[in-house]
Amino acid sequence: MQYLGRRKSGDLSGMVVGILASALAGALWALTFVAPLVAAPYSPFDLTIGRFLVFGLTSLLALLPSRFAALRGLSWRQWALLGMLGFAGNAGYYLFMSFAVLRVGPAIVALIIGCLPVILTIVGNRGSRRVPLMRIAPSLISIIASLALVNGAALSQPEMAGDLSSLVIGVASAFGAVALWTWYGLRNALALSEFSTLSSAQWSLLTGVGTLISLGPLLCIGLAAGWSAVPAIGLSGPEALGILLWSVLLGMLSSWAATWAWSIATRHLSVSLASQLIVFETIFTLIYVMLLDWRFLDWKEGVGACLLIAGVVMAIRCFSQSKSFGVP
Repeated sequence: MQYLGRRKSGDLSGMVVGILASALAGALWALTFVAPLVAAPYSPFDLTIGRFLVFGLTSLLALLPSRFAALRGLSWRQWALLGMLGFAGNAGYYLFMSFAVLRVGPAIVALIIGCLPVILTIVGNRGSRRVPLMRIAPSLISIIASLALVNGAALSQPEMAGDLSSLVIGVASAFGAVALWTWYGLRNALALSEFSTLSSAQWSLLTGVGTLISLGPLLCIGLAAGWSAVPAIGLSGPEALGILLWSVLLGMLSSWAATWAWSIATRHLSVSLASQLIVFETIFTLIYVMLLDWRFLDWKEGVGACLLIAGVVMAIRCFSQSKSFGVP
């Protein structure tokens, strides 16, 4: 594969920038796990539409001073690519994840979504075999063990023995989110090399426009299927304040700013290393849970967090000892 952006091989300072950017993206993405808890009585579909409507419109406004220069000259293929990236990495992924949480609860979904670093690492490292799988196996094992320890106990809860159809739909939705983001992670890396003349901020804006494009058909499908609570509740009551505020917050931070930070990370890190650093999202989610519940982590959460951090550190060390940090 080609290298991303203009980063030179072996640039350790660029690697540090990429790691910090991925940590920022993880902290902002972790907010999305908090939002559904306070969005009721509105549905995950409403939160998804609100979040990415703000993201898309903000991106258009940010392009206005340049008279939409970044959009001029795009081919139909590139417009379609932006729409697919916007759906797979943003609207579609979050919608699938939110529906899964409603069906089977956050524990199982977190366990399945937590497999993303492992899946992306294996898939992203396959091409060149620059870093042999056996070298990154300890970090992968540590990450898997941490996710299993933190989330595994919830799998035996009595409520999980409920409606089988709901369980199947929920698990399928969670794996659908994983599939969408796996494709997005790999295809976005290739797209960044194709649009290498654009800065990370410009690419974030284009992704926002692509997400806005994807909302059209998604909105039509969702309203026809009855996924939205807005027709019944409206947006004028006191309940609307919460979802409006969270839509703006997630649209500006968890979408726009996080996309910008992730674009910086993928320009400075290989797909395999960057994919492992997605675990920052889990770390910050645990931190937010502690702050919301005003409690410390129990021993399982604490040990799991330590294993997670250890896996990230081992991955960084493994890739930093490699001769090249380009995309495999």
